[in-house]
Amino acid sequence: MFANVRTLAVAAVLGLAGCAATSTQSEHAAAQSAATVQAVSISPRPECAPAHVTLYFTEQVASDEPVVTPLLNDFMARIHACEAAGGELRAITIATTADAGQGAAEARAQIHRRQERVRAALVNAGAPADKITTAAESAHEGAVMSRRAEITADLY
Repeated sequence: MFANVRTLAVAAVLGLAGCAATSTQSEHAAAQSAATVQAVSISPRPECAPAHVTLYFTEQVASDEPVVTPLLNDFMARIHACEAAGGELRAITIATTADAGQGAAEARAQIHRRQERVRAALVNAGAPADKITTAAESAHEGAVMSRRAEITADLY
């Protein structure tokens, strides 16, 4: 019986140590999350809420032309509304994907061509070229919906 009590006591101590470690990890994760939120400053202006648009490329394999939609004009209107409210455009990021089934070099070339086409469309719509940056996303196997460009505006 004494052995059972000692085993129970050891189990309780280990359980409490585990909870303390978990609590400390949770507190650390919460502190990191708070620091991240503070590092990414959100504009106090409602007109400057983050703006995002997705443009799709045609269904033809290896197409580099985005499907023409009024989405790009709406995106630029949100940027202009932010600026009219006293805010600023910090950056526009274009993240594109390559069609599946290509080699690495072909995929990089396709991503670059798509980024340049989207950049040109943004500049034609009134975006400042010096605020546009690019990023690549990984290809998604065979999905038509993966033939896209994700465009995000960092507004403040």
